[in-house]
Amino acid sequence: MSLMLLQTTTTPENSEILIKEALESGLVSCVQKVPIESFYYWENTLREDREILLTFKVNQGDFEKLNKLIEAKHIYEIPEIIGVHLDFVSSKYQKWHNETTKLHKGVL
Repeated sequence: MSLMLLQTTTTPENSEILIKEALESGLVSCVQKVPIESFYYWENTLREDREILLTFKVNQGDFEKLNKLIEAKHIYEIPEIIGVHLDFVSSKYQKWHNETTKLHKGVL
């Protein structure tokens, strides 16, 4: 695991679809879900929305596949998809991540 993909959506239903598809694809080992408040401009209007932040643990080699999966299943016209390189991951967590993604890759 070398990246975390950060992603937001507004509905619990869409978050559950994204989480389920990502895990079942074997592209990620873990997804975290946190309610947040977002402030941004959309179509020249300042917006304030309650959103759901999803963090996906993904290998760099699978990032683009996960990106395409999210774009295909997302309800936003322009979904936020941000990759963050991880400088450190504990060896035990890295081993678990590698085993988990290997085990579930191609299950769908």
